[in-house]
Amino acid sequence: MRWITQDLPGEVARELFAARDAGAGEQQQTAILARALGHAYFREWGRRAHGLHVTFRDVEFVDFSIG
Repeated sequence: MRWITQDLPGEVARELFAARDAGAGEQQQTAILARALGHAYFREWGRRAHGLHVTFRDVEFVDFSIG
């Protein structure tokens, strides 16, 4: 299990809400979040792991806050 605490830019929240409002399912919303986490957390905003593909699955808990 991996615990990830990561700040993501507001564009990600806007993309998630827009997808939800357009009727996107959980799979599409999860793909948006995986892409954002891959870029921010694993690739450090483009500084490493350039070819890494991130799959976000078997999620047990997610907590979001706007700050």
